[in-house]
Amino acid sequence: MARIYLLPPRPLLGEHFANYLRGLFPGLDWDEEARINLAEGLEAAATCFPEVFVVYRDDLPEGESTYRALVDGFGAEEGDEIIEIRAGRRPGELIAQRWCLRVAA
Repeated sequence: MARIYLLPPRPLLGEHFANYLRGLFPGLDWDEEARINLAEGLEAAATCFPEVFVVYRDDLPEGESTYRALVDGFGAEEGDEIIEIRAGRRPGELIAQRWCLRVAA
């Protein structure tokens, strides 16, 4: 079974990591393009693991359910583990929710 990480939109995820990296690389300007590169770099690192896939929320079709978008657009199958990461209520907070894809009745 696959493990699919459903991540926030690239700019939001990139901003989260840019905030962290400002402490490691003072003086660097993490503009929008750099933040998107950070998000995609994290995707490249995560997908080195077998059966791991990354989907960004901004790649899901608007108005379609998450379930339907993952199945129809990204090939998710019954039994795949979905780890959905969302922005929390506090600035910089990320919340993880795990669920298993089941065929809709």
